[in-house]
Amino acid sequence: MKSDLVLLVQALAPLALAAFTAAVPYGLVLTRRAIGMKLTTQQQANVIAAVDWGAQAAYGHLIANGGTIFDAPARSAAIAVGTNHVLEDVAPALKALNITPQRVYGMVNARLGGLLAVDPTATISAATSVVRTALPPRAPPCQR
Repeated sequence: MKSDLVLLVQALAPLALAAFTAAVPYGLVLTRRAIGMKLTTQQQANVIAAVDWGAQAAYGHLIANGGTIFDAPARSAAIAVGTNHVLEDVAPALKALNITPQRVYGMVNARLGGLLAVDPTATISAATSVVRTALPPRAPPCQR
């Protein structure tokens, strides 16, 4: 009976070794993906935090220079300052996540809009009157 088990182990050992050898690279790929996802999640958190800081820098620049919501050159300059802060802060993460500087500019612009929305000194009444004067008069409704 002993010789039968030895023959069985001798026959199955190469098959088990081959299966294990084939599974190791697949396991390494899965491990790498899991670790990569964690790094990507951390990088995303870093980018979001950097964009928040960039928007705050843009807001500070806008306020320090006396700009308003409606002053397009001042607002663009402030967003550029915030964008540069983000690009300097997390450049490797931006590159790893394939985020372009234009995308960063848009993200800082959106966050700046959020900061300006909660600012009690920022009003939109001037913009409303400008828009109303710029619109042509309404046409009378169609009558059937």
